[in-house]
Amino acid sequence: MKIVKENNKETENKTITNLLLNEADILVVSYNRKGEVTYISPVAERLIGYKSRKLLRNRWWDLTFFSKEESKLFKDKITETISGEREFNPKPYQRKLKCENEKEKWIEWRDSLSENKIVSVGIDITYWKKKEALKIQSDKILENVNSLIMVSNNKDEIIFSSPSIKKMLGYEVEEVMGDKWWDVTYDNKQEAVKTKEAINNYVNFNIKNFVDISKRKIKARNGEYKWIEWHISKGENDTYISVGTDITDRILTDIELKKAKESAEESLKVKNEFLANMSHEIRTPLNAIIGFTDLLLETKLTSEQKLHLETMQNSGEILLSLINDVLDLSKLESGKLETEVIPFNLHKQLNEVVRLMKIKAREKNISLNLEIDKNTPKQVIGDPTRLGQILLNLIGNAIKFTNKGSVTVSVKQLKESTNSTTVFFEIKDTGIGIVSNKINTVFGAFTQAKSDTSRIYGGTGLGLTIVKKLVSLLNGQITVESKFGKGSIFKFTLPLQKGSNKITVEEHDEELSMDKPLNLDVLLVDDNKTNQLLGKTRLERWGCNVDLANNGIEGVKKTQQKLYDVILMDIQMPIMDGYEATKIIKNDISEQVSKIPVIAMTAYTSKNDIKRAINAGMDDYIFKPFKPTEVYKLLKKYGKINEESNKAPEVIEKQLKFEPKKYINLKFIREETMNESSILALLIESFINDIDEFLEILDKGFKSKNWKLLHEATHKIKPSIRMFGISKLDQIIHDLVNRFREEKQLNNIDKRINLCNEILKDVKIELLTELKLLKNEQ
Repeated sequence: MKIVKENNKETENKTITNLLLNEADILVVSYNRKGEVTYISPVAERLIGYKSRKLLRNRWWDLTFFSKEESKLFKDKITETISGEREFNPKPYQRKLKCENEKEKWIEWRDSLSENKIVSVGIDITYWKKKEALKIQSDKILENVNSLIMVSNNKDEIIFSSPSIKKMLGYEVEEVMGDKWWDVTYDNKQEAVKTKEAINNYVNFNIKNFVDISKRKIKARNGEYKWIEWHISKGENDTYISVGTDITDRILTDIELKKAKESAEESLKVKNEFLANMSHEIRTPLNAIIGFTDLLLETKLTSEQKLHLETMQNSGEILLSLINDVLDLSKLESGKLETEVIPFNLHKQLNEVVRLMKIKAREKNISLNLEIDKNTPKQVIGDPTRLGQILLNLIGNAIKFTNKGSVTVSVKQLKESTNSTTVFFEIKDTGIGIVSNKINTVFGAFTQAKSDTSRIYGGTGLGLTIVKKLVSLLNGQITVESKFGKGSIFKFTLPLQKGSNKITVEEHDEELSMDKPLNLDVLLVDDNKTNQLLGKTRLERWGCNVDLANNGIEGVKKTQQKLYDVILMDIQMPIMDGYEATKIIKNDISEQVSKIPVIAMTAYTSKNDIKRAINAGMDDYIFKPFKPTEVYKLLKKYGKINEESNKAPEVIEKQLKFEPKKYINLKFIREETMNESSILALLIESFINDIDEFLEILDKGFKSKNWKLLHEATHKIKPSIRMFGISKLDQIIHDLVNRFREEKQLNNIDKRINLCNEILKDVKIELLTELKLLKNEQ
């Protein structure tokens, strides 16, 4: 009975133990002297999937190990420890078990040794093992990542930094923790404070300050500075995360590229300015050469004299063409040559070009033919000027290198769509041709087929280079075929838009006759004496009265004395240039003078110079050297020679009595200052300020009926009125001084004040004009 009770109690204790072990996820394994498993707690089924009885004896070693070698090592360790061959080690150890589903479980074991057996107690640490593996992996990633990762609290203190800070900036993690980051990486504490404020505003309120927090220059441990690009985001628990990337190389590369770009642009600018200045310097004397040649050709000449002058004229045209080619090539290379898209008659354009070139063809006794396919559209939209330039170059080239035979221009439509068309152009000649090994170089600058070509036929080799670039600019393509000794064929295609299909009556330009006198009063402003003589001679032949001015200041003064029909204004002049003179004429003298047409005469041909001339107030422009027909057309366009505006001399004379107004007389003040420009300018500036102050007091004093204040103001300005010779205002001011002093006759005083106001505003305009002129004289 006693034995039964003891057995029941033992069973009960065993059951309780098993329940506790099972609840606590504690795995207990008991080994005997042979290494066999004699007991496994029931939790084994929940942990690794096997029922306890399935793992008893040697099946534990077969089923829970991943390799036989590992299984044998552990079994030998157990048997050797129980037998005393190996010293018992009570320290915990970790081992993974193979589960029934082939997965693994990490168990931390603690062994206890008793007589003839070892009991191992294990706890599942798989979760922590995975977490540890993830941490190791994260640490490894953070160690190897190139970016710097930092976490800051709401006090801007660094609470975490990735190890990459060492590689990027040279600091140990400990050196930047807390507030030390701001001390070691910023020399300027004020800058650090501003950066903190900007970050807080961005993170907490999404407000971007003037301080750039996305890119910052950070001081490294070695004292050098590195550019770091930051991506900042809000973190958990009032933290923010900063991810920084070293962009120093990129910034330095950008700086070098910017410097290289600026250097290249400066070189290009210098080159373009040099070409523009050279063009100006060459065009100015060339204008005289061509202009005087034209004048001489209009006189009675012997046949020999006419031949020599025509040769001179042709030489001038060739030189001008060369200058234009060099400038066009420069503009094409710098991408500054602009195209236009306008409607034009393609057939008319082709016929005009061929008509022009037939003169040269006749000189060489060769025929020039134009063949236009009937399906080629007439009305198109594109750039007629550039198309004409391409054709003139190619046809001119063909004529130049053809000594006998013909040049044929063929044009046809290749394809069309609803709104566009592609036109094919072919220029075929029977000339000298191009040698096969040079055919691929004909479009290169300063290149000709043979070394003696330039000597025999002339030219620079620029024409075809310009043609190639112009065709590309117009989105076309050009090719060349040639056989040496037999001739060449240049082919190109251009895409054009279709123009209106409406039937239009084409207007043919009438032959311009320059026999009709213009009878204009013309002011010619030019600092070059040769150009003055040429212009005056040409204009007088057209019945014009011509006044000359050597610079802008003289030109302005002339317009103050006489009302002209047209002003021909050179742009580049000493003392005062044409731009400044035109601004004064158009804005500062009088309404009548501002209406005088101003035509710019310039040797500069850039679009910027033209734009600047128009912005200054010039009505039109003409390039030097200019043809007589071009000047005549402009004078006819802007001169007062029609019935509406052709006023009788007495009408103009009457206008001059009223325009421009003139209140000031600087005779006294010029005598007093011995005509010293700088002193005179200072006095005028001082008086202008006095006028502004006086007008302001006049307005306020009258509104408040403060007669005492008005008396003081009028009394104060009275001497200046006399000094500057403003006689029309002298009596008015004298009258106002008396009325304000006595405070009498004030009923109609407003009329006197308004008159004084108007006169002084006009006086101020006159003084400002004088001031501009004086400052340009200094």
